[in-house]
Amino acid sequence: MNSIGPQHPSLLKLVVAHYLVSAICFVALAIMLLFASDAFSGHYFQPKLLAITHTAALGWATLIIFGACYQLLPVILETELFSYKLGRISLISFLIGLVLLVSSFWRFESGVRMQVGSLLLVAGILLFVLNTFFTAKHAKKTSIHQDFIVTACIWLLATAILGSLMVFNFHYAFLPKDHLLFLKLHAHMGIVGWFLLLIIGVSSKLIPMFLVSTQLKTAYLSRCYYLINSALILFLVDTYLNELTIKTYLIAAIGLVGVFSWLIFVFTCFKSRMHKVLDTAIWHTLLSISLLTAAIVVLPFIVFYQLRENSIAISYTNLYGSLIFMGWITALILGQTFKTLPFIIWIKHYQHIAGTGIIPMPADLFNKTLLKAQFSSFITFNICFYFGLILNTPNLVKAGLACFLLTALLYMANVMVIVLHKTKSTKYATV
Repeated sequence: MNSIGPQHPSLLKLVVAHYLVSAICFVALAIMLLFASDAFSGHYFQPKLLAITHTAALGWATLIIFGACYQLLPVILETELFSYKLGRISLISFLIGLVLLVSSFWRFESGVRMQVGSLLLVAGILLFVLNTFFTAKHAKKTSIHQDFIVTACIWLLATAILGSLMVFNFHYAFLPKDHLLFLKLHAHMGIVGWFLLLIIGVSSKLIPMFLVSTQLKTAYLSRCYYLINSALILFLVDTYLNELTIKTYLIAAIGLVGVFSWLIFVFTCFKSRMHKVLDTAIWHTLLSISLLTAAIVVLPFIVFYQLRENSIAISYTNLYGSLIFMGWITALILGQTFKTLPFIIWIKHYQHIAGTGIIPMPADLFNKTLLKAQFSSFITFNICFYFGLILNTPNLVKAGLACFLLTALLYMANVMVIVLHKTKSTKYATV
């Protein structure tokens, strides 16, 4: 597993910068949620929820995925990252665009600031995608993991371009159909095409690695890849031509079979693992899968009530969105950060002295007490927040969001513990 840390000296700064900025965005997201907790009782297309959603999707989730990809692509594809300079330019462009876009959404100023922000985001994403493509081009061999990652990047770029067109549409109204229809397409391209495919592609490599699994049924991954992509394309075409129809259930079923194929792969990895004791980081991953399952359960209710033009579909949509971004994706990041970031910091401090004495392991570089407290506060958030949403109890929602803020602060503190780690003596004894 030490191979996770590539040798290029520019990699450390690039990866750490993404993790730190993402952690700051996570805290900012939690503060925004606490101040706008009443927004969940209204329509999802409103300024504060747009700002919150894009902070979650871009600042928190996508930025840390960029950082993790720069670290993991050389391992998954068995080649050197194409360009570290492109990675730095991408981060700067992406971050400036994010600040402009989110601040514009919060006040809903649909002018030049929002438009420039969207273009800078597209530019940052384009540079990341090019970096990924050229890295994959030089891979020593192809794999299903590479297919997932490259395809996810295509979907991300398509999502960003459509989002930018929607921003300009606020001012010039050139899109041929209703803005909410394009918002629906934009959201599913991002959630399914970018996040789901990327997470499946990376996790299907990392989970067996961390668990030391002996059975890898990759046929399930190939089935998953084709089913999810087919379902997404069918959904986009059918929704654009007909909006939601009864066929949506069939299309969703195709995608669900793909997701369950991935879950079967994950289950076989856990069943055949050599590491029988599950640590806190892996428990985060299991929780994330549970929250994804909950989001999938909500989907049929959204379709059912939208087909009947019932306003309760809006409440289910808000629940679905929060389960995706604040539940599934957040839980996964909260755990996997402490499986990936410590390795690259360990490489810097200890690779050159490995074998010369007793040195810390990567798992010794973060504070385990903070990680357990983070897990507990996140569990409490889920219980309070989602029961508060379902029961329409504002105080319970606010209590949950307070726990979410605590989770963000604990997470950021632990990331700083890793980043600020000082090299220990070779006589250091692990515990």
